[in-house]
Amino acid sequence: MNRQPTPAAFAPISQLAADLRSGKATSVALTRACLARIAQYDGHFHSFLAVYEEEALAAAAQADQEIATGRWRGPLHGIPVALKDLVDLQGKPTTAGSPLLQDNVASQDAAIVERIRAAGGIVVGKTHMVQFALGAWGTNPHMGTPRNPAGDADDTLAPGGSSSGSAVAVAAHLVPWAIGSDTGGSVRVPAAFCGIVGFKPTIDALPRGGVYALSETLDSLGVLATSVDDALQCAKALKLDVAASEPMGLRIGYLEAEELGPLEPAVAQCLARNLQALKDAGFTLVPFRFPAPLVDFKAVTNAIMISEGAAVNDRFLDDPSLPIDPSVRQRLIAARATTVVQYMQARTTAAGWQRQFAQEMDRLGLSALAVPVTAAPAPRVQDVDHNLAPVHFTRPVNLLALCGISLPAGEDERGRPIGLQLVGQAGEDFALLAVAAQAEAALNTGKEARHA
Repeated sequence: MNRQPTPAAFAPISQLAADLRSGKATSVALTRACLARIAQYDGHFHSFLAVYEEEALAAAAQADQEIATGRWRGPLHGIPVALKDLVDLQGKPTTAGSPLLQDNVASQDAAIVERIRAAGGIVVGKTHMVQFALGAWGTNPHMGTPRNPAGDADDTLAPGGSSSGSAVAVAAHLVPWAIGSDTGGSVRVPAAFCGIVGFKPTIDALPRGGVYALSETLDSLGVLATSVDDALQCAKALKLDVAASEPMGLRIGYLEAEELGPLEPAVAQCLARNLQALKDAGFTLVPFRFPAPLVDFKAVTNAIMISEGAAVNDRFLDDPSLPIDPSVRQRLIAARATTVVQYMQARTTAAGWQRQFAQEMDRLGLSALAVPVTAAPAPRVQDVDHNLAPVHFTRPVNLLALCGISLPAGEDERGRPIGLQLVGQAGEDFALLAVAAQAEAALNTGKEARHA
């Protein structure tokens, strides 16, 4: 297979942090390496909208000085990061993936940027995204679509969205980690399509102040990284607003065939191997049902998400000459037909399902669910059907106010990555990460066994 050229992967964040703290490496050198990778490779991958070289190097020099004088801030101190361009950075535009917002200059840092800076992180730039964060394929006809590093170099696979640029920047080894956002799968889907880890915390576990909203009810900020431990290091350093928690045990729920619906054969085969690998590693697998069929989550989610997104962006919709992705415009205009009664009924339904879900997880003593991320691997960009978003298995996590993580779980015959999603209860983020670390090890062991 003719793979696309990418630089070597970064060392794990814990190793980078240890090298920085010991003086074996410097933040300036690491930041220069990231900037050089972006300069050399991102003309191909188109993951970055803007790169802030001068500011990043100044912050890196400050980090080196602090570390040298014993003022180490933790595992992200001196580590470069990229931001999805719906996060405000003082003095820089926040476009939310739209040329309509190119003059939307932030007056102050977003709350998540304040946490990154407090942890000593080095912001190197902003990444491309789907316009207004409304789309899970990762395409953007006006600002450009990032190129998925996975698959054959002759393919142009959809990167997944809406955190497309953040996922591609991590998967192409341009930065060690990145910030994305997730309203119905926008961290987990691109992570799965690009073959990396995507962690969606519980809603408001990471602060959303200064972030361009799609849905105030369903939005979460999240982390794109190359391993569960990297995601854990980020979660700890960013001080998730949830209590420390441990998993209840090694009991994981799974969906039976009639609950899953149709899966592409490669995904179905990969899921079966994943579940067997978990069982072989000592996990107990327990059949589980959501409070309603997964197809029922679409209408309820849309009544909330698209209505709230339309309220944010309605001022742009009536002028057909404005540069708005046709698929985005269509969905936002359609939201005008949603009545207040329908919106409130959807909120009530979601609250009821949240209670039922928690009760069933507790009754079965489950630490997590294991479900697919998407029903198929990434299609080619030219084959994307914007009427069919790949969020069947991810949108319930947002509607039920849960936490979730996508793990690399295999590839199909074309080298397209396939993800496994683990889902935990609201506020059980650290318990989920602990389960995910064990699951990651089990999947890697199963992979080694198959290739032995």
